[in-house]
Amino acid sequence: MNARSRHLVGAMALIAIGVVLIRTAWLCDDAFITFRTVENFVGGIGMRWNPADRVQVFTHALWFFAVSAVRAVTGELYLTVLALSVLLTLTTVALLVWRVAASIPMAVFAALALVGSRAFVDYSTSGLENPLTNLLLVAFVLVWSTTSESGSTRRLGWLSLLSSLLMTNRLDAGLLVLPALVVEAWRLGRRSLAPLAAGMLPFLVWETFSVVYYGFLLPNTVYAKLPPNIAAADLWPHGLMYLADVWQQDPVVLPVVGAAVVATLLVVRRDWTVGLGLLLSLLLTVRVGGDFMSGRFFAAPFVMAVAVLSRYVVFEGRALAWAPAAAVLGCAALCPLPPVMSNSAYDGRYEPPSGITDERRYYFQNSGLIRKTGFSTGIVTRREANVKRVVARGQKVAVTISVGFDGYFAKQQLHIIDSAGLADPLMARLPTTVPWRVGHYLRTTPPGYAATLESGTNVIDDPGVAAFYEKLALVTRGPLWSADRWAAVVDLNLGRSSYLLDSYARGYVGVRASAALGYRPPDADRDPDATTSFDAGLTLFLDRPHRMRAVEFQLDAAHDYAVVYLLRGRQTHVADVLGPPAASDTITEHRQTLPDSIGDVDQIRIVPKRGGGPCRLAQWRVIE
Repeated sequence: MNARSRHLVGAMALIAIGVVLIRTAWLCDDAFITFRTVENFVGGIGMRWNPADRVQVFTHALWFFAVSAVRAVTGELYLTVLALSVLLTLTTVALLVWRVAASIPMAVFAALALVGSRAFVDYSTSGLENPLTNLLLVAFVLVWSTTSESGSTRRLGWLSLLSSLLMTNRLDAGLLVLPALVVEAWRLGRRSLAPLAAGMLPFLVWETFSVVYYGFLLPNTVYAKLPPNIAAADLWPHGLMYLADVWQQDPVVLPVVGAAVVATLLVVRRDWTVGLGLLLSLLLTVRVGGDFMSGRFFAAPFVMAVAVLSRYVVFEGRALAWAPAAAVLGCAALCPLPPVMSNSAYDGRYEPPSGITDERRYYFQNSGLIRKTGFSTGIVTRREANVKRVVARGQKVAVTISVGFDGYFAKQQLHIIDSAGLADPLMARLPTTVPWRVGHYLRTTPPGYAATLESGTNVIDDPGVAAFYEKLALVTRGPLWSADRWAAVVDLNLGRSSYLLDSYARGYVGVRASAALGYRPPDADRDPDATTSFDAGLTLFLDRPHRMRAVEFQLDAAHDYAVVYLLRGRQTHVADVLGPPAASDTITEHRQTLPDSIGDVDQIRIVPKRGGGPCRLAQWRVIE
């Protein structure tokens, strides 16, 4: 390839993409979740979102440190992040066009593909980790394709280091490169151990720190996006809908990714591991249901696919060599809102029934660099005034949905309960409300949780949720090196305490009870006929495990019940309570004799099997 021509093509690509990036530059609400933590970190409070809790609210540790570093130097965030994002993106384009692309036609193909993709353009300046992810992916392809000593320890060391940085920047991006890394290591056998260990050091150091400081290997957002009441079967249809959305809104992406998968798996088979990584990444995106941000989860696989395809020489020396560039140009022309046509008037707050939105269009007039009002140096939104009003009222704890802007403006003055759970460790582990929106699964705040955070005393109504929060607070607020905290860290990471939330997730009424004293409803002193009503079920949480010989219940005669005895969430015995043949509103006493084999019991669930209307429990008593 003529060096002068390559440099000319590269310069034109950088200018064109640079202009598009500046015209479309913006910051999304979710990015400000990270930015609040950045401000707290730079301000000396620590890597925390709510100052009281050690919670990892970001998925991109490497990007977090990069933003924190430049923010500490400049003393400003908005323009700093946009400048960093544009710089990293242009570096990615330069590497791709000048070093990775095998020919001028393929360099043009790469540049046209990138500037024609909404996913690439939108998330190159969104404040999220995409610019750094893209740079690391292109660097990985560069090492993979230009290092001739396949099977050498030096090559493996570089691939391992780039994979490590990539996973530190975003864990699921590792799927794109891990197949290639694993096969490369397998070829080296025992000689792979040293370069693998050295390269993976950044990732291992971060994960070790994460366990020590935060108490968990995974970010809090992972738990928030895996609600216990949503099954995989519920997510697959939405994942396919996410595929359909990118096909309609960003017609360049899927053809390029599909071409890369076919080329690596069927044509250039020496690169089959890279194609496998692309395929696994797409499958994961569909498996988790995609996202509410249109195109975001396809941006990284798309950049990887562009880099891989640009390496191949197609019809060298012929006019057909320009066919790939012509093809992506044609696909880009089908885009309903091409990035190159975007201007300062870009606007539109619309959420379709699928919940998948054009996030840049939604927020551009709040956080775009060049808006209708002209060049901007910060975000403008009514949420700032809303937060100031809440703080002025003296409120210490608030519940909100879109926590990015709200949290950023709240600074250290307000503890925010995130309804989507992204920034709240307890909410992240609770079931989502129905219907739900993928990516941001809203939860109902448990009664007493806000008062608990404000007072420092655990007054959460549900006994199971209260007990779970005790352990969780020990991890997020307790002394780092206390024995009790580390016992809680082990229990929570192994899922040993998840059973405490099971009753709440099922919609059962939770009741604190002492087996020695039995149970009476709170209003029993004023009303001897008082009962506790429930619909789905009721769980009695005992003060400690008890070994029981018999249990007596006073239940309404309008229902049949199944009584389930449990120990640490494990079912040990089930027995039925049958009402009289003729249902009535009266309270009937029942006695169950328990076999010695069931052992200790710490929960008793009473679940209706037959009958209509609300169920009622008046009293119960244990014979030990």
